[in-house]
This record gives sequence, C-alpha cells and structure tokens, in this order.
Amino acid sequence: MSKRTEQVAELLRSNINQIIVKDFEAPKGTLISVSEVTVSPDLKNATCLVSVIPNNKIGSALEAIKKFAGHAQRELSKRMAIRATPRIKFALDERDLKYKAIDDALSE
Repeated sequence: MSKRTEQVAELLRSNINQIIVKDFEAPKGTLISVSEVTVSPDLKNATCLVSVIPNNKIGSALEAIKKFAGHAQRELSKRMAIRATPRIKFALDERDLKYKAIDDALSE
C-alpha cells in the first residue's frame, strides 16, 4: 500500500468513526466502530471493517450500518478535501471472532 492510500485510509477511518458517533443510531445495546479501512490503489473504493459488540448483535448491527452507508458517503464528501471521495462499503471485521475462538480453544 502506498503512502497516499495509507493516508486516505486513515483519514476515512477517522471521519467515518466521527460520523457514526454523531449520526448513526446503532441497535439498542450495541457498540459499532470502524477498526480498519482499506483503500483500492486507484482511490475509488474503500472497505470499512467494523467491530460489533456484543457478538450476538452482529447481524442486526451489520444490516443497520450497511443501510447507513449512503448517509456516511454524503457526509464524507462534505468533509474530505480530496478530488473524489472513495465509494465505501462496510464489512464485518472477523479478526475478533477468530481471536475469541482461539482463546476459547486454548482455555479448554
């Protein structure tokens, strides 16, 4: 990843987290945050990996954040001073689930 794509990814992560805190209504009892953003080399697309707490609310939270993507996209376009804002999509950050499964297996 080039320095430019890393900078754009970090800027996106920061701004999307701010937008989520300000405008997103998460399902009751759920905490959602953007843990990582990856940006395509041409800066046209970005994938935002989200962490959801608690694990039993992942489905409803992911569905809600995907519906929120259009609003987040519009807000990013207003906030970011780059020629074209990357098109964002949200996906579940499965690393936490894998770590928990490994931890559970080691605890047995």
